[in-house]
Amino acid sequence: MRVLVAGAGLGGLCLAQGLRQAGIDVAVFEKDASPRSRTQGHRIHIDHRGDDALRTCLPAPLYRLYLDTRGQPNERFQVLSAAEHRLREVPIPGPAAPAIINPGSAVSRLTLREILLAGMDEVVHFGRAVDRFESGDRVRVHFRDGGSDTGDLLVGADGIGSAVRRQYLPDAEPRDTGVRWIGGKSPITSESSATLPPGLGGSFAAVTGSDPAMAIGYLRFANDPQESADRLWPGLRLTDRADFLMWAITIAAAQLPDGDATLSATDPATLHQRAVELTRRSHPGLRAIVEQGWPEHTFFLRMATSVPLAAWRPSNVTLLGDAIHAMPPAKGSGANTALADAGTLTRCLLSARNQGTPLVTAVGDYEKEMTDRGFDAVRASTEVLESFGRELINGVPEPR
Repeated sequence: MRVLVAGAGLGGLCLAQGLRQAGIDVAVFEKDASPRSRTQGHRIHIDHRGDDALRTCLPAPLYRLYLDTRGQPNERFQVLSAAEHRLREVPIPGPAAPAIINPGSAVSRLTLREILLAGMDEVVHFGRAVDRFESGDRVRVHFRDGGSDTGDLLVGADGIGSAVRRQYLPDAEPRDTGVRWIGGKSPITSESSATLPPGLGGSFAAVTGSDPAMAIGYLRFANDPQESADRLWPGLRLTDRADFLMWAITIAAAQLPDGDATLSATDPATLHQRAVELTRRSHPGLRAIVEQGWPEHTFFLRMATSVPLAAWRPSNVTLLGDAIHAMPPAKGSGANTALADAGTLTRCLLSARNQGTPLVTAVGDYEKEMTDRGFDAVRASTEVLESFGRELINGVPEPR
């Protein structure tokens, strides 16, 4: 069996690690020129769903390294008000207050991706964007810059703009939420620590009461990541070693006249200046956090959400993560469901190889579990956004 994976995000890499561990031939094709050719996001939330998949798919030393490089426990979601330039916790509006997130840990997305890339030099091929495919007895992928490759199964793990999904399920285009995200990260300073409420250490917070709204959260490593890597996987270099504070401006698209295409193409340093301008009237502490941000780590996202689909006939093409069930970050489920998809597909493909289950049957088993879990997470995340997100973010239109 040979598996082709489009996309080297967290889900695609976790799948590749699991298949490689099981002795299944796998190749991953990533459009980015290198692992560091663009900002990879900052602080994510990993709970039992992602943890179980990583335990299943990673070699034991890499799983131990993931555990050692996590940040602090992350067990609650807060809403802070910055009205009248005073930061204080306020009740979460609407009916979504209970259990917005599962207990878990703050994790550096970049560190986790670097761990997932460890030992994969011959498996992951950068600068190879999957443009289209042909499916018959086997599946052939064609690359944007020419050339092709053939396997028994194609997995579209190529994110919210998935080329595989657009060809395979053209009616599954995600719906725009009307919200945009300009994110970054900053050093933790005595000024920022004095500004933010003490209880923020173990939570992620939305900040309202000023324009624009923001999201903030600490990442404090439990151990020095590089020292852990030197011990558990010698030769692996990890980029993030210092604790940091992640921030995001969450703003209605209508309030960004630049437009999505322009902002998506804007270099990080210029985007950082745009973030500084947007927060010039914000709470002084929040303004300082954005000003102190590392410019090269600023990025822009158009927040969209998938629309649940009826079941489709399984084949030798399937999808994983944001490529099929993208969701707002309101419940911390995006990375967890992508990783869980990888764990489930690894298990189903092992069944096909070891027990003689037909490949298409194994894919169907995976898709049933993946869509039930993924679209449940989409509904829950979208409900949270729509139940109180519109009270926090000025100018967001009602969903259609």
